[in-house]
Amino acid sequence: MDLPSKHVLDLSKRIGARGAGSDGEKAAASYVLRTMSEFDAEVDVDVETFSSWKSDEHAIIIVYLAAVLAYSAFQLNYVLSLALAATAFLVFQMETYSWGVLSRLLPRSSASNIIGKVHPAQSPLQTVLVVANYDSAKSSPLGRPGLARAHRVLYIISFVCITLIGLLAITGLGGSLLKIPEDAIFQIWLSFAPFPAYLLVLSVLMLWGESRGLYTAGANDNASGVGVMLSVLHTIAANPLEKTAVWGVATARGAAGGRGMVALLKRHRRTLKNAFIINLDHVGRGATKVITREGVMLGFRASRKLTRLALKAAEGSVGLKIEKGKCRVKKSDAMVSRARGYRSLTIGGTRGGAYEGWHNDGDSYNSIKRSALDNAATLVGLLLDEIDSIPGGSRKASQRKLRGAELEDRGEESENMVP
Repeated sequence: MDLPSKHVLDLSKRIGARGAGSDGEKAAASYVLRTMSEFDAEVDVDVETFSSWKSDEHAIIIVYLAAVLAYSAFQLNYVLSLALAATAFLVFQMETYSWGVLSRLLPRSSASNIIGKVHPAQSPLQTVLVVANYDSAKSSPLGRPGLARAHRVLYIISFVCITLIGLLAITGLGGSLLKIPEDAIFQIWLSFAPFPAYLLVLSVLMLWGESRGLYTAGANDNASGVGVMLSVLHTIAANPLEKTAVWGVATARGAAGGRGMVALLKRHRRTLKNAFIINLDHVGRGATKVITREGVMLGFRASRKLTRLALKAAEGSVGLKIEKGKCRVKKSDAMVSRARGYRSLTIGGTRGGAYEGWHNDGDSYNSIKRSALDNAATLVGLLLDEIDSIPGGSRKASQRKLRGAELEDRGEESENMVP
């Protein structure tokens, strides 16, 4: 039996930090490739290389500083101030929802997605992706538990500050046209000073993390997800589904805003148009949850049918308690795919809208709970069986018994359809 905890140990302790462009990132990719290639049953393994920036934090910092500059430019030229504020507002939206704009101007390096494909026993009628990013992020002051849980609030406040600086520029421009006294406009400008100050403080905290923070061991973020994905794929490879092709995908550059998932969807746009995407994120700590909404702003709702069927599958398993949850800190592979119209869902363990271990240097193997890994694997197994039953009924009873004995700590899975 292929245990998820073994893979988490290898990735987070033996390989360790897996930062973008580092030897650790390459070693992790090689580990996943070797593991998939060594499965007993035949698995088609592919390596897909792409080019990406290393972090999406830099773009957000530049946006914040542009808004601060817009505030300063107010005293020089209202039109310039408005142009800077409007640009910051629009780019902030694009970067927040994983559509890189400024990020595209940042230095790039190559990275690889590792894909293992298991073909069904019969002609495939659908495809399911079980995905997890294998890189680890840098530690940051914002990754401390209290600040992590408040991350969405802090982020929304920054958006409000950018918006208000834009309104200030409009006020100045309108005031000059209406011949409002300069002293009155100056007093208004002073009253808006807390907003750029807030953006400056947030920028400093983020810069501190990017410049002084070290890449974490990433046990929960996200060796845990990769470990469960490999474990599930190993079981499916030994006992394929009837009519469902299963792709196990380890994506790179999750800390850069899910760029590995972006590259995957771009390369397989037609093949994956109607695919079901199950993302595994931070599944090594806390209670296993079905994440129904992701994103630091309004966010994206998970596929509703996939959510419903995942909960339904969990109800049919003795001892498996699964609840709904929300993630407000990370641009996960599921969020990235939902933003592009794909049918996806994240399984993870959240606390207060944040993931334990996110951007935290305490995210080590010793903090991992094997029971959490087992629960996640069980839920994914149940979900896959439910999906496989859509076209032509459930799998043979003998196959169910085999998987039940082999994956008592993993299980069978629920279904996904149109969101």
